[in-house]
Amino acid sequence: MKHTIKATWMRGGTSKCWVFERSELDVPGFTTDEVLLRLFGSPDPRQIDGVGGGSSTTSKAVILGPSDEPGIDVEYTFAQVGIDQAVVDWGSNCGNCSAVIAPYALKRGWVEPEDGILTVRIRNTNTGQILIERMNLDGSEAEAFIPGVPFPGQAVDIGFLDPAGATTGALFPDGKELSTLSVEDEDPRTRSDITATLIDAGAPVVIIDAQTAGLGTADFRQWPTACTAEMPRLERIRRAGAVAMGLAKTEEDAQRAIPKLAIVAPAESGSDADIKVMMLSMGAPHPALAITGSVALTLGAHHPGTLIAQQLASAPDGELRLQTPAGLITTWQRQIDGQLAVGTSRTARELADATLSFDPAGERTENPAVILAQGTGLDEQQLEPDPPPHGRRTVFASVAAFAVLGLGATLVGGGLLNPPATTADGDYAGETLEVVIPLAEGGGTDTWARFVGQELVHDIPGEPGFAPINDAGGEGITGSNRFASSAADDGTELLVSTATTVVPWVLDRHVVKYSFEDLEPVLVNGTGGVIYARTAAGVKSTRDLIDRKKPLVFGGISATGLDLTTLVAFDLLEADITATFGFEGRGPVNLALQRGEVDIDYSTTSSYHSAVEPIAKEGSATVLMSFGQLDEHGEVVRDPNFPDAPTVVEVYKDLHGKEPSGPKLEAYKTLLGLTYTYQKGLWAPKDAPEEAVDLLRDSAHELSGDEEFNKKAAEVLGGYPIVADENLSQRVKDAYTVTDETKGYVTALLKDSYGIELD
Repeated sequence: MKHTIKATWMRGGTSKCWVFERSELDVPGFTTDEVLLRLFGSPDPRQIDGVGGGSSTTSKAVILGPSDEPGIDVEYTFAQVGIDQAVVDWGSNCGNCSAVIAPYALKRGWVEPEDGILTVRIRNTNTGQILIERMNLDGSEAEAFIPGVPFPGQAVDIGFLDPAGATTGALFPDGKELSTLSVEDEDPRTRSDITATLIDAGAPVVIIDAQTAGLGTADFRQWPTACTAEMPRLERIRRAGAVAMGLAKTEEDAQRAIPKLAIVAPAESGSDADIKVMMLSMGAPHPALAITGSVALTLGAHHPGTLIAQQLASAPDGELRLQTPAGLITTWQRQIDGQLAVGTSRTARELADATLSFDPAGERTENPAVILAQGTGLDEQQLEPDPPPHGRRTVFASVAAFAVLGLGATLVGGGLLNPPATTADGDYAGETLEVVIPLAEGGGTDTWARFVGQELVHDIPGEPGFAPINDAGGEGITGSNRFASSAADDGTELLVSTATTVVPWVLDRHVVKYSFEDLEPVLVNGTGGVIYARTAAGVKSTRDLIDRKKPLVFGGISATGLDLTTLVAFDLLEADITATFGFEGRGPVNLALQRGEVDIDYSTTSSYHSAVEPIAKEGSATVLMSFGQLDEHGEVVRDPNFPDAPTVVEVYKDLHGKEPSGPKLEAYKTLLGLTYTYQKGLWAPKDAPEEAVDLLRDSAHELSGDEEFNKKAAEVLGGYPIVADENLSQRVKDAYTVTDETKGYVTALLKDSYGIELD
């Protein structure tokens, strides 16, 4: 029997969340966890049969209601709903989703504005924290923009009331504004002293300066990547801070989530910012700034003896302007009704009112992972948060794996009757294939890896389980480094590669600690792409790329990632181009082009039909050329997905009346092979058993010839075949061999044309 549940879909800050009133989730016979998992369509990386968005920022729930407690208007609980695992995390709050509380309470009539100002007092039940939210409804401050969201929303000021000491009982847990930590060196027999501020407000945070973090000479824009090489030492500092703050008895016992680590440096002269800051969360650079962490930084800035205060040019005037990797974030500190409040501003917008269908029959018959989850009898108080990457196991996931694999093993005296599983005996029975994806959930690489992995395991003899693991950070370098240093060498762990991780290795960046020479390819897959331009910028054909009065502006993410192939193409063509880097993805660049902020961009095949084709048809953009593909002889030929688009090489001949040649052409062909023809791959450690690698590769080759698979793969793979034949190793080795001449040319191009010196 189906059950209907009313909900409201809202964006809060840079997250999206489903908002439920508490009574709506009371379904007889089911726990709240089970209801949320079924509604969101979990476990499933696409959440295709539910309302989840397939990423950590869009698989969130807010459960709320009016409060009976005097002085509190609304109580709410935040839930992070698992995506590929049947688990709900109740252990934290989400500052972004908190922004929806005041607008929702106003809509429901639980609170009333006074003189055009709405003030709502809120208790978060996850943490016990009291929040005060304020909305100006008179029109002057009703809508605003925030970094990371392309459209405006209702401005909501979010203040944490008396946040000091919520976890440890004191603002400065060791009683000092400036502390000395004894931190283990790379050689564990020695230790070094470092200076830090240990502060507890909103969340416990260890604050160090950029010099201590090993980032003193790095450009701030490169911090998220540059810190990769320092990550083991930074983690040791964080753990030493946990002990000093009383959060752990030993450094080994320190939790992964708290304390957080913040790295600060003085703002540049003339900048709008007061300070530069990057926060590490769960072992990776935070893309912006955790709101709870910003509370600690703000309070610390108001205490002259702290490390952050010492980095400021002047004392804060009630507001603190923090330069983060995502942009400028402003926090404030003020008195509200005689109590200290620290906070920032977010925006919120209602997206839809909905009636959701909860289908118990479907829950119990179609999803074995959730069936077993229901049978455990666990409630949300018993659930554990996800452990760190490379070892994720939850009650739900573990039990589900046994069901899916059909092991039916009998436990006797603490051992299994069945013999131990192995990968070198001709099948993978009893194993789980972990695929490490070094980029965030929801992107093109993540979608590719989950699709290919799910299909591949069905062709592997023994049909192992499949566990995709996102280990994001540092443009894919962080997770790749971690894989290289700690992956199991038995063939049960594979690494996903993409242009984002291949190019930094090719360029010998010092932050890269992995090498594709130490990995064995299991399969590779290519893609294609086009270069297109804004028609209003005066671009109607490829002839408009040269002899311009004003250069075209290219919107880039990182010059040392996939963008590099495009930059080399521009240089080969002698196009009049300048560039601006720092966009968070091709989607934001596409929007910037449509707004007239940049003039020229590129798109891979997977996003061409949704992002480029519509604006080309309406005449606001012109498709100029495709990148092409490398044939078996290493020559550039037309992309079968863009048969009418000339290649970069063809455009050169048309513009200059001759065939291209020399280092620029060789560099272009090299990068084309690395970043497009062989763009993505699955790799095993070099020391993995030869029998296991051969089995995986043979299974992938069999999959590549499966008609049913290729039909399903048409959209995800864009028609580009999986390659896993007997010549794969040599083919990839040839493609990944980059001459010193090409490296020298690329290095000079980045330095001379874009002011980027490789580290």
